Amino acid sequence: EIDRGDMSSLTNAGSMQGDYEPATKHFLLIGFLGMFVGAIVFYYLSMNKKEKKLHETLMFLVAVTSAAAYYLMWSGFGVVKKTDSAGKERLVFFAHFIERLFTTPLLLYSICDLTNAAKGETVMILGLDVLMVLSSTIGATQLRPWKWFWWTVCVVFLVLLALQVWSLYSKAKESGSSYSAGLQVLVAILLVSFIVYPTVWVLGEEGLEAISINMETGFYVLFDLVS
Repeated sequence: EIDRGDMSSLTNAGSMQGDYEPATKHFLLIGFLGMFVGAIVFYYLSMNKKEKKLHETLMFLVAVTSAAAYYLMWSGFGVVKKTDSAGKERLVFFAHFIERLFTTPLLLYSICDLTNAAKGETVMILGLDVLMVLSSTIGATQLRPWKWFWWTVCVVFLVLLALQVWSLYSKAKESGSSYSAGLQVLVAILLVSFIVYPTVWVLGEEGLEAISINMETGFYVLFDLVS
């Protein structure tokens, strides 16, 4: 028999929305609304294509997953408080890390399919992406100095991932692919957004505290919507 009392901490978990600053709450709401609208658009595009609808379907899944994560965070869930070495409490949005673990592989798979990447190249790219996101997630749970090790590991995987993705684009361009022009823009946006994540991480609450939680959340929302 299941002891329902053991589940009370999950089923009766209280919202932490009251701990947010107003700007953080507004940015999260913008993220939800933007992704929700994007999900509707991509679902419509997918349903109106009779064939070759893989990319629209992937983008729908990305948008609807991101919308769910942003709504979860906006409503005060998917976030925990972490006490740092100095005794200061910080908010860690773990729902965002989990969301990226699902959505970034879908984005990268779309690029792999457009460039006709070999199975080995696809597995390498998706694997590097998962390792990069996991490293940043682990780093968010750590204190100094260990968190800097995981940030460095994340950056190493990012560099390797960027090289792999750029190699795919170069091959597609050399082969005269009809997608090469649009693919260049897509790859550039994706790589820039990937670079932004560890940069904001190191400047934000988890790193040097050079920017506020409001700016950190705003940057994440902006580049999530762009990518």
